[in-house]
Amino acid sequence: MRRPTRTHIRRGLAAATITALVTTGATTAVVATAVSSAQAYDRVQAQMDAPPERGSIHDEAARQAANSYREKAQKTRATEERIRSEVVDLALDQIGDAYVAGGEGPNAFDCSGLVVYAYRSVGITLTHYSRAQYKETERISLKNAVPGDLAFYFENGAAHVAIYIGDGKVVHASDYGIGVTKDKVKGTPWTDAHFTGMGRVEIPDQS
Repeated sequence: MRRPTRTHIRRGLAAATITALVTTGATTAVVATAVSSAQAYDRVQAQMDAPPERGSIHDEAARQAANSYREKAQKTRATEERIRSEVVDLALDQIGDAYVAGGEGPNAFDCSGLVVYAYRSVGITLTHYSRAQYKETERISLKNAVPGDLAFYFENGAAHVAIYIGDGKVVHASDYGIGVTKDKVKGTPWTDAHFTGMGRVEIPDQS
């Protein structure tokens, strides 16, 4: 015999209720009985449709999928940290090099040129212009910055960018007569007044 469906049961309950009302002048108690039967059916059906109990084959598949996702995320994070570390190391190696407008290495740089040079070494292309780099990066807070992120400073039409190296410090191509040097993100009258924010360069998927 074919198992009755939800629709069949509801139709039967409705028909029984209507019949009772027509032939006996049924009271609200009869209607209440029909409604209660429908609710009971809904509860049984909900139990049948409920997810399998823990320990079932479906639960194990979900656990394995979650573990796989977590492992991939950990590998991705480790790869991104390694790439950003390489960017920082290369930028630090340029300390002492001269500042030259439009320079992007290997021995002379302007601020955005140093960023271009460092990220190009890991296969990432950025525009040689700090305002463009600001648009090309994801906005993050200074407290959430990690080595390899970029620090931006704007003053009217002028602009500056530096590479964050951790512990509140940056490496950047500063100015004529100073060259590439290491400084604090903030802490001077100029940086405190013109610090715009941090940007994170997207690391392409390496898988």
